[in-house]
Amino acid sequence: MCKKPNANGKLCSAKTVPNCCGNSFLHGKGDQELVKFLEEEIETETKSQKHPKLPKIEGFDVVTDGAKVILTKMFNDEKITVKLNVNHTVDAESKIAEAPQPGAPEGEKEITEMKSLPNFTIQIEKNGQTIAFSCSFVQDYSPEESDDPDAFNDMFNIDEVLFHEGEWKENTYSVSGEIIDGYLYDLLMNTLEERGIAAEFAEKLSNFSTSYEHKLYIGLLGNLKKFLDSKK
Repeated sequence: MCKKPNANGKLCSAKTVPNCCGNSFLHGKGDQELVKFLEEEIETETKSQKHPKLPKIEGFDVVTDGAKVILTKMFNDEKITVKLNVNHTVDAESKIAEAPQPGAPEGEKEITEMKSLPNFTIQIEKNGQTIAFSCSFVQDYSPEESDDPDAFNDMFNIDEVLFHEGEWKENTYSVSGEIIDGYLYDLLMNTLEERGIAAEFAEKLSNFSTSYEHKLYIGLLGNLKKFLDSKK
């Protein structure tokens, strides 16, 4: 039984609990405080959206299903598919350094922005055969070019490579990107770049994932509030 008296000064009965307090199911102080916080958080997060409309990734068709995102495009007679999941892709260490703003005092530190850096897979399909790459973003990536012309500044790494005919099976062999011959690794990165998957694409993918994850987060806050506010 609700212990908060209704307008008549009587305690709510089991049959009148939903509406007798004039506050839907929010009988506890904790629920009321949570709803108030959610209202403020939704407003704040909505205003802070960098891209209210999801940014486009040129050349790719994008399909979303909850936290899952699938990008597809054709390259000559090949089908290129990129898959990712935005869950758990933003944390305190998921930051990409940005150069200081113009006019900023000399010596000012780079600004860091929390971003979504999802692991993603790339599939190149042709004639029933598939080359697949498992990739991950470089956590401490910096867009500034190095003074060393031979230094590599890739925005993402190839973590695993595999090849299969037909559908992927559990016994399909895969090799870690860490043990691949260095020259072969570079050639594979070149192969991806020729298909439009390089630093520019990775940056757009991260921007899309960041915006989409933020949109889902705001939606989650709204659903929590709706659940607590709803009447039976």
